[in-house]
Amino acid sequence: MTPRTLGDLPEVLGSQFLGHPPIAPYLVEITAPDHPFVVCVEPFEVTDELYISELHPPFEVLAHTRFVGESTGFEEGHTTVDEPRPVLNLKDHGSGTVCYFTLGHCRGRFDVQDLGIDDLGRVDLGSWAVPEFHTILRRCLAWAVTGEISPAA
Repeated sequence: MTPRTLGDLPEVLGSQFLGHPPIAPYLVEITAPDHPFVVCVEPFEVTDELYISELHPPFEVLAHTRFVGESTGFEEGHTTVDEPRPVLNLKDHGSGTVCYFTLGHCRGRFDVQDLGIDDLGRVDLGSWAVPEFHTILRRCLAWAVTGEISPAA
């Protein structure tokens, strides 16, 4: 079951996680190509957990993907509506702004013990193996540290 006990966090992030479909490749598209976090980043494919979420706008979507289908193993997160699913968004909150980047899951050899598997036998880097992920993450982190948004980061 998807926890609904997160208090104000979904409102701060702009979304409430509902579930994710089985891990598989998907295309990340750039929604706001002129924004410094994603400028000069072309659409790219990742193999990661795709979050299906209940949205809490207003927020600015910078990158998204699309998905229709089941979130196997979750009570919620199933969708028949083909609409953009935010992957990177900015949400104003009070006097600040929250940057929420849903990519970055990786699985180590022992990260699936709750599924009854003692050793995956490999490390799955997920989005960490994709250069575009590094570019966006580096820019987001530089902004978080300095308050400046620079596509040179």
